Amino acid sequence: MNTSYSFDRAAGYYDQTRDLPEPIATAGIQAILALAGPGRRFLDVGTGTGRISVPLQKVGGDLVGCDLSLKMMKLQRQKFPASRLAQADASRLPFPAGHFDALLTCHVMHLVGPWGQALQEYRRVLKPGGVYINAHTERVGGSIRRQIREFWEERVASSGANSQRPGVRDDEELAAELVAMGADLKKIEVVRFLRSITPRGVIQRLADRTQSATWYIPDEQFEVSIWALWEWAGRQFPDLDHEYQEEAQFVLDVARF
Repeated sequence: MNTSYSFDRAAGYYDQTRDLPEPIATAGIQAILALAGPGRRFLDVGTGTGRISVPLQKVGGDLVGCDLSLKMMKLQRQKFPASRLAQADASRLPFPAGHFDALLTCHVMHLVGPWGQALQEYRRVLKPGGVYINAHTERVGGSIRRQIREFWEERVASSGANSQRPGVRDDEELAAELVAMGADLKKIEVVRFLRSITPRGVIQRLADRTQSATWYIPDEQFEVSIWALWEWAGRQFPDLDHEYQEEAQFVLDVARF
């Protein structure tokens, strides 16, 4: 798929289904600001409702945000009326060359179909020596969530449907392309934290179709996959409401061109 996902359909529930853990809201935001340096101009690609960009602006970040979804950005402006926003696709940025000191993406690149073209655009709008920061969360150790997702993805694939998003498959693929473009790349593990989950909660989020992986699966195949997932989980987990603690870390992949 060469197109990118718009989150217009998710605007009404996005903030209720994607929290910002306190360690990211504090240590993560400060780490991003420190990498850019004081007084630097940011571009936040895939800014959405401002989950990352609003905290950055509140602590003094000079930031412009862009997103495909006008509905998502409308919610950001309600939170922070001073937000400077533009509707744009990551692969066609409406900004002049060398305009920004730093560019940020957070949980975005898996949604960008022409992601290689987007990286070229990022390099174009950055000043020489500018920094591209790709922020994401990684699981540490075993993951009940990952185990559930993998079973569900296999069921979807076996039905002939596709749950894969259009963009980067994993962080290693993105890193390899950045290195091929000549970037000086490093990985910074900012902070580790614990998150509580239950098997029922993970499955219900899939069943509710609030996650983008579920959006373009035909209804019949989707319903069969969820039914199979509930059946499997009932055998796999003695108590679907048991609360598990999973460790995660907030990571910044930092590229300088």
